[in-house]
Amino acid sequence: MESTSFPLWLLALAVLLAAVWALRIALRRKKRTDISKITIKDIDRMEGGEFEDYLAVVFAALGYETYQTAKARDFGADLVVVDEEGHKWVIQAKRYSANLGLACVQEVYGAQVFYNADKSLVITSAEKVTEACWRLAAATNTYFLLREDLKELASLIRKGKLEEASWVVKTPQVPEPVKGKPALIEVEQSRKRISAGDYFYK
Repeated sequence: MESTSFPLWLLALAVLLAAVWALRIALRRKKRTDISKITIKDIDRMEGGEFEDYLAVVFAALGYETYQTAKARDFGADLVVVDEEGHKWVIQAKRYSANLGLACVQEVYGAQVFYNADKSLVITSAEKVTEACWRLAAATNTYFLLREDLKELASLIRKGKLEEASWVVKTPQVPEPVKGKPALIEVEQSRKRISAGDYFYK
C-alpha cells in the first residue's frame, strides 16, 4: 500500500525556497529604500506613494526644506519645498508611463495657489507631455522634470554628485509660451434673444 504522506525532502525544499525568496525580497527592498542605489528601473516599479517618498528624501538630501502633503486631500501637491533663496515650490509627482496630460498642470497650479507658493513643478517618469499640457504649463509658469531629467537626477545621486543633482532640479524644462489663445465663441445676443446651442432666453 502506497503512503500518502508528504515527502520530507519536498517539504525541506519548499522551506528553503521560501527562505531564499524572502531574502531576495528583503535585499531588494533594502536597495530600493536607499536613494543612492535607485535607478530609473527601480522608479518604474514604484507605486505612486513610494515615488513621492523617494522624491521627498531626494529634495531633503539636496538641501531643500521639505514637507510632504497628506496622501489624501493634498490639493494637487505631493511635496512643498523651500529652496535656499526662500522660494516655495509645490511639486506633483507623476509615476506615469503614458504621456502627461492637462490634469497634472491644472492640479499643481491649483496647489500653487492653495499653498501660496512661488513656483510649481511636475516631476514625472513619463517621456512626453501633450501639446495642450505644454500650452497650459506655459500660461501658468509650471515647470517639468521629465523622464530623462529624472534618470539623470537618479544617476547623479547614485554617484554622490549632489551639487550636479541640485542643478538638474534648479534647471527644469520651461515650456515656451505659444502665441495666440484658444478661440472663444461669443454667446449670441440680440435685443430679443440670447442663445447658445439648444438653449435660449427671450
